[in-house]
Amino acid sequence: MADTAIDNTTREARYYGLRMTAEEYFDLEDDGFLYELVDGVVCMSPSPTPSHQALILEITTQLGLFLRSSPVGHAFPEVDVHLGQTSSGTDLVYRPDIVFIRNERLREIGDRISLVPDMVAEIISSSSRRYDSETKKNDYERCGVREYWLIDPERETMTFYRLRGEKFAEVAPSDDRFNSEAVPGFALDLPRVRETFKPW
Repeated sequence: MADTAIDNTTREARYYGLRMTAEEYFDLEDDGFLYELVDGVVCMSPSPTPSHQALILEITTQLGLFLRSSPVGHAFPEVDVHLGQTSSGTDLVYRPDIVFIRNERLREIGDRISLVPDMVAEIISSSSRRYDSETKKNDYERCGVREYWLIDPERETMTFYRLRGEKFAEVAPSDDRFNSEAVPGFALDLPRVRETFKPW
């Protein structure tokens, strides 16, 4: 059988740099690249590394096990989230590594997530550090995300922000756990996450 896998080294990212609405963005055909819609412009997202994916798996596993016994909402890894429009009227669609939405808000979700998540987690790569820690942080704050978890495996740090009024405030973990308010009753096991910083 012929190898039909997409070779991104010989293909062009067809949509990179194009200006469009969220509706147009969601109608794009898959060309094998990862994108986000930032201020109405299609931007490239870096391909995930194995360690990046291992971190997503660890955090979603912890959330999934908790939510199985305490079904207070649902966690979604790597899904497009339409956060609405900027002050200039352009659309904003991010693809966070993990989002959590409480049960009472799940009925608002259709084929797409077009509401502000209760919690967003992003795994930083060296090429996305400023984007995740400044641009996305500012947008999540402005849109009203209740908690933002920022995991940096290269620097082996975890930073947690909680919305206080209209601004994010950094929240220190308690010992080896981060007790979430956005995911009621959940505590992230930080040593298990740290083990995934350098899994091999």
